[in-house]
Amino acid sequence: MNFWSQGLGDRELVMGLDRAKSDRRGDVIVLSGVVDSPAPWEYEVKVEYDDWLAILRTATTKEACGFIASKVSLASVASMGASIVKFIGLLAWYRARRVLGLTRAALPAGKAPGEAAS
Repeated sequence: MNFWSQGLGDRELVMGLDRAKSDRRGDVIVLSGVVDSPAPWEYEVKVEYDDWLAILRTATTKEACGFIASKVSLASVASMGASIVKFIGLLAWYRARRVLGLTRAALPAGKAPGEAAS
């Protein structure tokens, strides 16, 4: 993924988002890694629930689907389909566990598992 801002001039930040580590912290998923260029430095992106909805809505626009369809092979389409099935299955699994009360109580924001609440 490449990011551009006016403050960078004609440069882009190049991130290997597929190599990012993900970690759930309270109400966000934290993606962290190292920018590939123009110079290596660490980054951290906090993605909230509404951000995921926006990403999914963007991915399902005519423009995005047309762009992806012009780039992918049949094998890639099958892989994407498998990822979508996995996504839906995991959502159903975790939602069912939550509805049935099989999950641990939510931790306060900023608390790690095993850390006492103050």
